[in-house]
Amino acid sequence: MSPNLQKQILIGGLAGLLVFVLVFFLLGGKRDELKSLRAGNAALQQEVNRGYALKDIYEKLKVEVAQEEKEIEDLVKIMPTEADRGELPYRMKKLADAAGIEQVSFSLMPPAPKEYYTEYPVQFTFRAGYHTMGQFTSLLSGYGKIINLSDMQMKRELGNQLYPVSVSCKISAFVYNPAKPEAPAPTKGAGGKTPAPSKEQGD
Repeated sequence: MSPNLQKQILIGGLAGLLVFVLVFFLLGGKRDELKSLRAGNAALQQEVNRGYALKDIYEKLKVEVAQEEKEIEDLVKIMPTEADRGELPYRMKKLADAAGIEQVSFSLMPPAPKEYYTEYPVQFTFRAGYHTMGQFTSLLSGYGKIINLSDMQMKRELGNQLYPVSVSCKISAFVYNPAKPEAPAPTKGAGGKTPAPSKEQGD
């Protein structure tokens, strides 16, 4: 092999090696960039998946809230109004007459405000038979508004064949009141002055 040919082969090999080294370093930066892009793409895909999951949860919660609002709306429709609770003694008298029992007396009790409704209890006294009192409670259960019978006490009346039982009970009407009950007013101290709020330690 001639010296010129050897020299050409050597120069060609060095040139190829130089090109390989240059390509390696240039592509090395691209590989790092590609790796970074793939990692960023994976993170974005996770965020997208999380967004889809949150959307599904939101849609489910939206349906549940709509159902609960519909149930509340239906309940509010059958809750007594102020006019209904004012007519409660008269309505109970009508049911008592229909069941064949006698309404002896009634007395209005203090209202009991709650967070979303106010209870208006009425104390009743009836004279009835065992079966006719059962008929009265059956009519009461079919009443068109939300009312409640509680604290029922029955006493046997000896010698009274028409009404052998004396019954006392509390019947309450529940009026919808979306406004929360007012907080009690602060009590006044000595001299009629309202005490200033005390500061907690550490302020």
